[in-house]
Amino acid sequence: MKKAIGAAALAWLVASAVSAEMPPPVTVRVEPETTRSIQGVSAVDRRRYFAVCDQGTGFDKRVKDQEMYDFLVHELEISFGRNLGAIRWWASPLAEDPVRPGFADLFALKKQNPRMPSAQFQNDFAPNLDVVYHGNHNEYPEFMGRHVTATSEHGGEQEHLPENTAAAVELAVAVLRHAYTDFDRPVWFEPINEPHWSFWSDPHLAAWHLTAMEAMHREFPTVKVGGPCLSVAYFYRDDYRRWKGFKDFMDLTGGRLDFYSFHAYDFFTMKDGVLRGRVQSGLPMEGVLDLVQNHAVNQFGKEVDLVFSEHGGYVLGGKGMYDGAAAAAEIAAKQFPGDSFEHEMKKRSIVNGWMLGSVIANTLTFLDHPHTVQKAVPFLIPTTWEWDPKYYAQLYVPYGYTDRTRWVPTDLLHFYRFFRGLDGRRVKALCSDPDLQVRAFVHETRLILVINNLSPRPETVSLEGIKAGNIEIRRLGRNPDSTVRYVEETILTPESLTLDGLEALMIVADGGSRIAERGVIDEISCYGDKVAVPLREAEFKINVPEKEIAYAVLRIGLTRAPGLSHEPVVTLNGRRLDVPLEDCAERLEEKEYAVTKLIPLCPEDLRAENRVKVSFPDCDAGAVGTAVIRAAVIIDKKR
Repeated sequence: MKKAIGAAALAWLVASAVSAEMPPPVTVRVEPETTRSIQGVSAVDRRRYFAVCDQGTGFDKRVKDQEMYDFLVHELEISFGRNLGAIRWWASPLAEDPVRPGFADLFALKKQNPRMPSAQFQNDFAPNLDVVYHGNHNEYPEFMGRHVTATSEHGGEQEHLPENTAAAVELAVAVLRHAYTDFDRPVWFEPINEPHWSFWSDPHLAAWHLTAMEAMHREFPTVKVGGPCLSVAYFYRDDYRRWKGFKDFMDLTGGRLDFYSFHAYDFFTMKDGVLRGRVQSGLPMEGVLDLVQNHAVNQFGKEVDLVFSEHGGYVLGGKGMYDGAAAAAEIAAKQFPGDSFEHEMKKRSIVNGWMLGSVIANTLTFLDHPHTVQKAVPFLIPTTWEWDPKYYAQLYVPYGYTDRTRWVPTDLLHFYRFFRGLDGRRVKALCSDPDLQVRAFVHETRLILVINNLSPRPETVSLEGIKAGNIEIRRLGRNPDSTVRYVEETILTPESLTLDGLEALMIVADGGSRIAERGVIDEISCYGDKVAVPLREAEFKINVPEKEIAYAVLRIGLTRAPGLSHEPVVTLNGRRLDVPLEDCAERLEEKEYAVTKLIPLCPEDLRAENRVKVSFPDCDAGAVGTAVIRAAVIIDKKR
């Protein structure tokens, strides 16, 4: 059984240390000829996962640089992600309708002519840009009224929702009708971005979303409406008490919205010279996604679609030119002192590394939930164009932060470099190590294998099933000085590879001939009969269909206070299971220890009705969010 390491190993510098004790190799077994679908979905839709955080509208004109456009669009294969707060821009000059108090006079808006894309841009992204729109705080005109709560103050301003939701919805529909074309009209509409927490359980917020959905469906059959677009994903906080707001919104809308949504960020701070924080990506996110669907299935009899209009990770606290600047300066002062712009870009690389680790872990999680996650936008902005040139999440910054004729790429571009070409169908790839996110895909003649190490210690993997003499390998990790390291090379196919702590690796193996499909498995989620229960009540019933199963994994989402045991006692139908302990356990223990335990099962041990019990040997403090069995049903055996 793997043992977790101490808190000192959480530092990126220590994570990369060559002197770290190496555990025995872990086997990654790939079957390129076996298609792996997840509840019926096997094909990868790149537009869902590899967008830039940009509205798309006018991008071809805003870039003003054909070389940059070709690199981003044609080589890195970006798509577009999200549009924030456009309704305010269109609504600000509108007056109240004199004959309909509380409604906007739409006459001026109806005279607008939306911007038309260039032929090249339309050809590159037809038929639609597939963008998420979400509304800004206090976006609607004052004459529509203010719906507030006693605590809905945000940043010194009283945050409010429009009281007259019918008028607000009419205005939103008009903007989408007259300010957009069929090409750039948002497909996903969230009425408000990150509403104040006091609105989460408010029936007014739910009613607004339902009204918006009904109106949009009448006007635009292709526009989907959802929410509540919460700012956080840590529903496990305070023993799942933070789950209540999202659950209430789902219940108040009856599970009827086209999709449900929240943002997912890791939050890091510098403490005693070490950057660490609340990590929600990777194993914690697996349990959060299970929690939403488990409740939906139990409450509404169906899974629900999800949209993430923002996800990533950033460094909080301290003064600086951009988020994380103070922490980066502290590290840089010890590792590489200097004061040039090139030195400044190297400091930014430290911050970029934290964002890259978060968006990669999130993206690989979302890729394994294709039946529910419909769009997931990393918070990576091409550039801020005309505002803050020092903003932390940009792919390009102007040289010296002033010269807009010289665009300097940041290390955030490596996210798209790393994932370029990932396409095709999912294929079977097995690994029993919970620290390794392993995903495999086949596109024509190429096998694409991604392995991401969630642990801060090195991991050696033995590779089975790669049938090519040479492979292209991409590595995205950290240098000893905490800056980003990205390497691409072609090597002879090895029997094993070692990943540094918190390093992502991609293997592209081209065998020269098309990889035929010779079998199909379909992973289905079998949900427990309850969610978010105290540890002392953590006994679940899980029904599994009586079909031929190739393999199965028990997924247990749980949380405990820091300092308590990380090793649960789990029984399946009265038989104790071997529960792997992830090396990243202490990295996940900041405000709380939150994780999803991934426990391989023997298909022969499964029954039509299964009993799962979870406990800890030290005490019964803590809570279990979900118990889910993912079972790989054999659809078509190898021919």
